[in-house]
Amino acid sequence: MRNKKSTSPILMLDAPERNADLHFASGFWAPDPLIFLATATRGFLCVSALEQGRALAHAKAEPKRRLRIVTAEDLRLRGKRRRSLSEWAVALLRQEGIRRVDVPATFPLAVARRLEARGIAVRVATERLFPARAVKTADELKKITESQVAAVAAMRAAIGCLRAAKIDSGGCLRRGRRRLTSEDVKQVIHATLLAHNTWCRDVIVAGGAQAADPHDRGHGPLRAGEAIVLDIFPQHMGHGYWGDLTRTVVRGKASPALKRRYAAVKAAQVAALAAIRPGAACAKVHGAAAATLSQRGFVTEVRDGQPVGFIHSTGHGVGLEIHEAPALAPVAGRLQRGNVVTVEPGLYDPRMGGIRIEDTVAVVRGGWKILEPCPHGFEV
Repeated sequence: MRNKKSTSPILMLDAPERNADLHFASGFWAPDPLIFLATATRGFLCVSALEQGRALAHAKAEPKRRLRIVTAEDLRLRGKRRRSLSEWAVALLRQEGIRRVDVPATFPLAVARRLEARGIAVRVATERLFPARAVKTADELKKITESQVAAVAAMRAAIGCLRAAKIDSGGCLRRGRRRLTSEDVKQVIHATLLAHNTWCRDVIVAGGAQAADPHDRGHGPLRAGEAIVLDIFPQHMGHGYWGDLTRTVVRGKASPALKRRYAAVKAAQVAALAAIRPGAACAKVHGAAAATLSQRGFVTEVRDGQPVGFIHSTGHGVGLEIHEAPALAPVAGRLQRGNVVTVEPGLYDPRMGGIRIEDTVAVVRGGWKILEPCPHGFEV
């Protein structure tokens, strides 16, 4: 379903593998740029001869999408025009008698200028073109769950690797004769994800002070007694949907200060989950997590030029993108049944590192449902 604020057709020029809206609207998965036109009654997928056979099979397999597959030959393009996607777009729009289109903010400027030079009005949409993406169908929930199953399997493998590690006299973790590193644990995670037909380019295994930056991927030797953040967010290589999962663990004994922080983050997640239901304000869910941390004495501030405390939002939507609507943040918006969101409060301090706990849940009638359970635990 497209946005109802405009009645103009939507034109997109991109590769479905990197454009979630295009993938959602067409259902087609391809690595190379193509043209997609969505009108009120049907969609037009303009592809190269290389993709024609696969595109035709896709259109036949999903008749409800009402896709028409178009090639340069169908558009009667010759010479250099056959190799120009902007010429494809002009020819397709002229063939369909369309003189005005909406395009996403990521639409190529040079192509927009060429369309305008040919008498086609181009409006850059400021709203979401396909807001229906935020509400998942049963099939989409199944696909996201597949990726979440992979994330849980990889998390179990990573924690198992840490649990099996020995602690040497210097407090470093060892596997056999060598020190255990973030890179070693990432290899275990990657191998498990691949076995589930998923991958995650930016796996996070960050120990100690490294985890004070929520997006530090982590590197080097891991130590006992330090909090280690494990953040795994795989994309399925077959259908493109994502999962997302974070645990924070300590190999060996955690200090009382770390235990207090972990308990506060876990309580914040419980509070945020309790606020999730259809119709709940996204800001209220975030506020529940933030208030819990504040009540437990953890202040969010900038200290010596470094952000400290709960320095990000409580969560985000997950689907064809790892970060999509809705946002569990101090913004306008309400949850709907069928939303899939992460719930991931955290605490960060350069002196102690970071702690984050994240689960991915579906918003259901009366509350929420976890997509795939994963054990919680701090000391391993």
